[in-house]
Amino acid sequence: MTKNETTRTELRIDEGGRWLLRSTTVCLLDLDAMLLFRQRGPGSPDMPYDDQWVRLVEIASTRDDTGVIRVGDRHRFLTEPAPTSDEHRWWIPRTCTAIEPLDDDA
Repeated sequence: MTKNETTRTELRIDEGGRWLLRSTTVCLLDLDAMLLFRQRGPGSPDMPYDDQWVRLVEIASTRDDTGVIRVGDRHRFLTEPAPTSDEHRWWIPRTCTAIEPLDDDA
């Protein structure tokens, strides 16, 4: 699924590219298109937008900064509102354990 075994400890979202973030769930990011795809992990709750690409609005860390993802931090992913709502959706996964580049066919 990943290009190689190279992992990163920090990623700025303005770098673009396609990335896999690991915690108890797996999160795929397409930073060129600003999209998020959440794959539910064992023991994780169901979310209304699991297993589908949703428009990503912002990523903020528990350090109160935005636009940077770090291994060891928790992050809040803010996505566009559901089609039937005016309110943005958000999700805070558990601590990020890995940042990996994605293959083009992932």
